[in-house]
Amino acid sequence: MESFLREHLPCFNCLWDRIWPPKRSGVYVSTVDLVIQDNYPSRTDRVTALYSFNARSTHELTIEQGEELCMISDEGEYILARKLTGNMESGLVPASYVAQSSLPGGHYTIQEPWYMEVASRNDAERLLFSSPNAHGSFLVRPSDSTPGHYSLSVRNEDKVSHFCISVSPGGQFYIQNEKVFASIEKLVNFYKTNWKLIKSPLLKPCVWVAYQRDQWERPRSEFKLVRQLGAGNFGEVWEGLWNNKDKVAIKTFKQANESHLKNEVDALKTLRHRNLIQLYAVCSVGEPVYIVTELMSKGSLLQFLKGNEGPWLTDANSTHIISQVAEGMAYLENKHVLHITLAARNVLVGEELLCKIADFGLARILKNDFYLIDEVTTVPVRWTAPEVLTRYRYTAKSDVWSFGIVMYEVFMLGRTPYLGMNNQEVKDKVTSGYRLPKPDDCSPDIYNLMLECWQKNPNRRPSFFELVEKLTAIQCSLQLKSWCI
Repeated sequence: MESFLREHLPCFNCLWDRIWPPKRSGVYVSTVDLVIQDNYPSRTDRVTALYSFNARSTHELTIEQGEELCMISDEGEYILARKLTGNMESGLVPASYVAQSSLPGGHYTIQEPWYMEVASRNDAERLLFSSPNAHGSFLVRPSDSTPGHYSLSVRNEDKVSHFCISVSPGGQFYIQNEKVFASIEKLVNFYKTNWKLIKSPLLKPCVWVAYQRDQWERPRSEFKLVRQLGAGNFGEVWEGLWNNKDKVAIKTFKQANESHLKNEVDALKTLRHRNLIQLYAVCSVGEPVYIVTELMSKGSLLQFLKGNEGPWLTDANSTHIISQVAEGMAYLENKHVLHITLAARNVLVGEELLCKIADFGLARILKNDFYLIDEVTTVPVRWTAPEVLTRYRYTAKSDVWSFGIVMYEVFMLGRTPYLGMNNQEVKDKVTSGYRLPKPDDCSPDIYNLMLECWQKNPNRRPSFFELVEKLTAIQCSLQLKSWCI
């Protein structure tokens, strides 16, 4: 294969050399030779490994991408190099696998206002999108994908373009192969004048804006709003595209809802469970703020229950749905996190009835036995436990009460709890001992679980761990019955 390609496609020799590094024909270098050569006067320039290389003989040196080496001598297609750490082994490395650095330490020193030690392209984009930077702002930074190289990042209207500044083995710099420069300064000056070659004008150096780096932060330009899925008090929910490719859910917030936004983001960053919605990214520069999560194809559980598929749910299907919600809530319970707004509208449904809990805008970490809700906080009365309605005391067992209402919603196919009553009537009835009646298509075992969740004394309600165990037993019973039919 190698000989065929080299013979018939010689124009790609550089590529073939990377795939099959050429052996040094007619030259045998022993370990003794290496030691002797090491004692001779030689260049001691540092080089950076552009690619990883695995030694194929005792004469070659295994290196990792990004590793810095001391170049002892230039052997043509190979260099003789020594490691700078460990046992400082020496050996031959393909010359095309390394780039020479201009100064010891592997860094080219640049004293220009447009040069910034930015860690990644995401950080560069955030800087360029931050005020007072505008169209034509630019910076040069170390490449985050190719060690030893650099990147030119230019803001071009509402997007940022990135250009790789490659470093030749001779220490020259280029963006386009035919235009090579002795320094990055000369390269930048050239493209300031000839910006049409890269279709991005270099008008003024980027102004450094201090900010706290967040691994979740992504530039707004990567996301596109496609279709609105819903709206609420704090913003809107959209189906969107990430990099015009991946479907995502995008929740928009106005800065006025900063507290609600912070709670939701902080919760999603730290929680990981198959039945909790997964955070993908955050866009906090400008308005509206985006929270980007996985997209659940069938929307909210409430919409799903009221839709065409709801009436076709079997007892096993409905039990599977509420079991998943219980498992997600058991995880939150174990993490001492209160959801506070658990309801069918805040559970999302995907393929094969996969359910995930969402909307953590009012979520709180429970540091004591209870959490006191501010009296001005709006709570969903029909899903809220009596101790919260009367004393504003919220505990993990208050979430259990809400879960009982979710169970009711599932078996009533999304019907509003306490239909026909206003919120004040609901509050009066619930605190007086009234409980929702048994749904027609609900088994006695499931309804008994609902009643346990609705115990007036929070301490008498089951934990979510106990609910998961009981629901698992009910699921097993339903499975056995289906086998016997």
